Amino acid sequence: MLAGCATVKSHWPFARAPAPAPQAVGELIVTVPADSTPQVVLQFWERNTLVIDLQSAASAGQVRLSRREGEGWPARIGVRMSPTRFEQVEVQGAQRIVLPVSSSGPSAVTVELPPGTYAADTTAITVRWGLKSAF
Repeated sequence: MLAGCATVKSHWPFARAPAPAPQAVGELIVTVPADSTPQVVLQFWERNTLVIDLQSAASAGQVRLSRREGEGWPARIGVRMSPTRFEQVEVQGAQRIVLPVSSSGPSAVTVELPPGTYAADTTAITVRWGLKSAF
């Protein structure tokens, strides 16, 4: 009978530990324009994508992302946003793209920047977010 209890233990919902929270990194240099309010923008790796997390940022703002001296851009960059905080995100690097943010859906959405948004010779990427009327 005890042997049966040992096999059931692996099916209990508390048998596995929850996934750890992502560790914040500083791969890119984040700067805020002098005339803007300071923003909390976190960076972390999610598999091979560097995620720029805007969930805790204000409802409108702008940051400039630049690479560190002697380092290149990550192969993949994603932007994580909360659908209820702002309506649109503009990313400007080698190309300008505008990402609409759905007002419904899950609590956080990660959108990967398409190829060509930034190139090896791109010096900085500007990320701006807010209401649609601001663009």
